[in-house]
Amino acid sequence: MGNPVIGCSNQEAHTNYTSPSRQEVDDFISEHNIHLLTIEETEDATIILLQNGIYYLSTNENDKLIEDYVGWSGNDDQKVNIGMSNTGMPHAHVIINDERLLDEAKEVKVEFHDGTTVIQPLDGKRGMILFYDKNKRDLTIHNELHLSIYNQDRTVIYEESF
Repeated sequence: MGNPVIGCSNQEAHTNYTSPSRQEVDDFISEHNIHLLTIEETEDATIILLQNGIYYLSTNENDKLIEDYVGWSGNDDQKVNIGMSNTGMPHAHVIINDERLLDEAKEVKVEFHDGTTVIQPLDGKRGMILFYDKNKRDLTIHNELHLSIYNQDRTVIYEESF
């Protein structure tokens, strides 16, 4: 079983934050020599998932790039690493480390504490970010979830709860 990671971003909820431009994000990735697993854009932030951390990038009202980083210790020996942010725009992140599991996996399902379910195709990616509700801001949810990974026959090939 993977070790869960729970984090809170210290990025305050301001309506004047916006997601940086694609060029700003590309420059940031290049300057920091980032090897990303996945990237997600929202209205007020771009989220970059790495093997051992996650960046939240925003632009403030003065067009200054604001970066927030939450890191965790290496859990590469776990089949799957799962974690979540339960405030602001809550989301879970899933990283599949096991190559055999990654080869067989086709779909990831996360069920949050209240039964809200998010399903995404894996599309060969080792990492993904699954939002509780990508359209809502300033939420706080319980930091409990259930992860299921399915193969192409919709058979559960991995499960974990925390």
